Amino acid sequence: MEVMNSCRCCLRCPPDKDLATSYAHLGKTEIYSHMLKECFDLHLSVDGDVSHVICLTCVGRLRDACDFKLQVQRSQAELEAALLAKVEPMIKIEVADESGCEI
Repeated sequence: MEVMNSCRCCLRCPPDKDLATSYAHLGKTEIYSHMLKECFDLHLSVDGDVSHVICLTCVGRLRDACDFKLQVQRSQAELEAALLAKVEPMIKIEVADESGCEI
C-alpha cells in the first residue's frame, strides 16, 4: 500500500474517513483533526499531498484516548474539590481579641 494514501495515524490501514470532515457519533459531532489537537496537542496539516484521512481502527483508538483524558480530568477535579472541602474547615480558625470578643 502506498504510504501517501494510507491512514495518517498508522500508515498501515486503508483510510475510511477524512480528518477535517464533521461526523456524527452517538449524538455528538466529531472532527478527528480537532480531537487530535485537543487530546494530544497535535496540529496536523491537511494541505498538500500528505494523507489527510484516518482508518476506523485509529478512529476507535482516538475516541478511547479522548474519553480517557476526560475521565482523568473529571477525576482530578473531583479529587481537588474533595481536598478543598477537607482543608477549608481547618483554615477557619476563630480569633479573639484581648477582651474576649471574637473578631
